[in-house]
Amino acid sequence: MENSISISLKNRILLSLLTLAVSGCSDGDSSFSYSSRTQSLIAEAQNGTDGGPGVKQTLDSRFGNPQQLKAWMKLPVKWGGASASVESAAESDTESRIKVIAKEGETLPAVATSVQFVSGQGAGQSILLKSWDDKTGEAVLAEIPSVKPASGDECVIDGGSTLKSGRVLYMRHCSHCHGAAGDGKGPTAEYMIPKPRDYRHGVFKFTSTNDLSKASRADLLRILKYGIPGTYMPSFLLMKEEELQAIVEYVRFLAMRGEYERRLVSELSSDYSEKAVSDRLGSETRKDIVSELQEFLKDELPETAESLGDDLSEAWTAAEAEESKIIPNVARVEDTTESRQRGRALYLSKTLNCADCHGIDGAGNGPQTVAFEKNPVTNELYPEAGLHDVWDNPNQPRNLQRGIFRGGRRPIDLFARIHAGIKGSRMPSFKSTPHEDIWHVVNYLLSLQFESEPGAIAVKATAPAETGE
Repeated sequence: MENSISISLKNRILLSLLTLAVSGCSDGDSSFSYSSRTQSLIAEAQNGTDGGPGVKQTLDSRFGNPQQLKAWMKLPVKWGGASASVESAAESDTESRIKVIAKEGETLPAVATSVQFVSGQGAGQSILLKSWDDKTGEAVLAEIPSVKPASGDECVIDGGSTLKSGRVLYMRHCSHCHGAAGDGKGPTAEYMIPKPRDYRHGVFKFTSTNDLSKASRADLLRILKYGIPGTYMPSFLLMKEEELQAIVEYVRFLAMRGEYERRLVSELSSDYSEKAVSDRLGSETRKDIVSELQEFLKDELPETAESLGDDLSEAWTAAEAEESKIIPNVARVEDTTESRQRGRALYLSKTLNCADCHGIDGAGNGPQTVAFEKNPVTNELYPEAGLHDVWDNPNQPRNLQRGIFRGGRRPIDLFARIHAGIKGSRMPSFKSTPHEDIWHVVNYLLSLQFESEPGAIAVKATAPAETGE
């Protein structure tokens, strides 16, 4: 069940949030961590005031915590479950029964533990099931609802089952590196180079989508299946397909939560961070600043928060569209010595200038690796030389001679890296480069682990033997 449940706009509002209780996985972490950017705000901006909620409450009200997840239905997440309508309802002194019919195109789940009512007098009620029969659609509720369901009421059977399953699997297999909140700060993360991905930027490096698009589900699924060569990210190819898909949805959920937090903080940080308030105190009193903040939280932030959610939904939905995919307009050119030589010329050209980072011979030793660059956020030089990614981690250009490509070594994978760049890194997009030229560069890059210059092996093979004279 995706967020496109076929119900009226009024009922969409009622269904805007579903609370998904999670059990069966005791991880000892009952809350998501908040980013350092959130904690850089003054306390009133973080926690809210009498007049309105702050960043933390706004975030928690839409995403919940690891033990009590919330499904913000406007987000393009496959929450799980099925939408249905009540055919009949019966109630006695001891139990309440309902019989439901699945909506067109939906299939009632074989196993269900809850029902959420989304229309009628009991809209908003979420009740556990004592028993469930997917063949007949009959269920015995674990408690008698405060408002009796009526025929025609719409509901969601086992809403959020995919997300709940994904969360349990994620905590078991992924959180020790990526952290409970997806912040890349799990207990083993400090020992790893490169660091585990921090999902909270909403950025994933290796995608099959264009440079302006998010990662698609297929991109995340491929990483789970095959891992990332040259890193600690392993392959989970032996897991069941439905388990992998559930993890994908939960990772997307964490990424959306983190990105939403960043955007909320951006709405407040310029005026209400500790530093900003400190700078303002020369001409304003703290009381006046807090009063101004209170008015903003009460009158403007709620609308802004919804708008940010709409933008987030649009961006992640667009990543699944056909037009977001990188599709070469010409087939791969034949891998010949001439093609590799053309690729090398392009690699060294001023237009692509790949050698500036990767080095003339592709060993990852270009001049940018010894230069000091500025942090785009602080505008100060990084303490160590070389390139850095958006997570402020050192971003060493790939040594192309090793033939290890983290985003995959299929020709189409390298084509995508050149066309879209590597998101979150200093590797730029060369989407304006003719696709035929990109293929020449791909052929050259794939040859580097075997020969330093195109044709070198062939020349050696035909050179006359030394006579010793």
